[in-house]
Amino acid sequence: MKKHTADWMRAALALILLCGVISACAGPTASPPPTPEPAVQAQPTPTNPPPTAASPPPTVTPSPTVTVQAPTPTPDPVTGLTGKYPPQPEGVPFPDEDWPAGEWPDGVDRAAIDAVVDTAFGSGGPNRVTAVLIVHGGKLIYERYSPNGADTPTALMPGYSMAKSITSALIGIMVRDGRLSVIDPATVPEWPAGDPRAGITIDNLLRMESGLEFSQGRPPDFGDQGAMVLSGDAAHYAAEKPLVNPPGSEFHYSSGNTVILARILADQAGYGEDILNFVHAELFDKLGIQRFDLQLDRSGTWLGSHAASLTARDWAKFGLLYLRDGVWDGERILPEGWVDYSRTPASTNPEYGAGWWLDLLRPQVFYAVGAFGQAITVDLEHDLVIVTLATDSQTSLPVSEVILNAFAAAD
Repeated sequence: MKKHTADWMRAALALILLCGVISACAGPTASPPPTPEPAVQAQPTPTNPPPTAASPPPTVTPSPTVTVQAPTPTPDPVTGLTGKYPPQPEGVPFPDEDWPAGEWPDGVDRAAIDAVVDTAFGSGGPNRVTAVLIVHGGKLIYERYSPNGADTPTALMPGYSMAKSITSALIGIMVRDGRLSVIDPATVPEWPAGDPRAGITIDNLLRMESGLEFSQGRPPDFGDQGAMVLSGDAAHYAAEKPLVNPPGSEFHYSSGNTVILARILADQAGYGEDILNFVHAELFDKLGIQRFDLQLDRSGTWLGSHAASLTARDWAKFGLLYLRDGVWDGERILPEGWVDYSRTPASTNPEYGAGWWLDLLRPQVFYAVGAFGQAITVDLEHDLVIVTLATDSQTSLPVSEVILNAFAAAD
């Protein structure tokens, strides 16, 4: 196992460059939500030593060990797709280090897809799509990288807010094991009994409806997001924010919600190397993901709002896990009903689930989305995972749309 753990200052500086672009946004209607453009892109520079904690993590009493099933959504009245996930075809192995290759499906306009990808790659300059992968029927049928020499199959590519979807998956694993409940109030030391914030649940945090004040921020002030990471104890910073709306009453996209969830994970699994080992053992190793870069702050908490880099193929594995309803090669990794729960619309925003964006025009499609144009698109109807990685969101947005339309037109 090879893990790359950046120190907290590198994470802080990287976030200062990009924090303004992961701003509150409407979810996708026919494509993932656009993100404002940054002045500078932060590229990950993996290092090996873990961060040195300046102070021990806060003492927290773990949540009671109670098995609570994720809320069961009502099937969509139009598509009926809730709970209907395409199985891995017989004879198609789940990918490990290599992906099973597949033939191009009949009737799907490859020329149209090649054309939009060529345009998005450009000459490999600073504003470009870096990688495009298509997985159909569990097989890798399309894989291209820009002409920029840094964009390769082995390069660790940042997902930015796609990390929020990983955080959601890890919460699901804790729910599977009876270590957390999404419907009970979150155990957060900054919210003692009687504090109005003490009623915030893990479900509220996953659905971006905690009611906590938080400014995602844009250059030049960078808002709470930059200050949160520079504080060295991101979850404490976010948890100290005041309540401005009753929990569950209003959608407000906030990286602060997710770092609080990341600390809740660390309360259960341990801080620093312990949380990294948990992520590897319970998720990445099972998917055959051996190389990754997860950044921690000084407290030893993973910055689960944005700090994850994987190869393009490994991002596709994460999408395939959700396409297969949380089951991988016969093993249930996510609890039964968790993917349904993740893509059930929040009551405060029909375009957001629990760590995943939803598509109002395509109820069978959902997205993990990150700044600069990162997206994992999962299409249940066409047994499809699309990965688009980029340095520029406006350049990347048309790519997944053309691919989705090409497969729909072949029906």
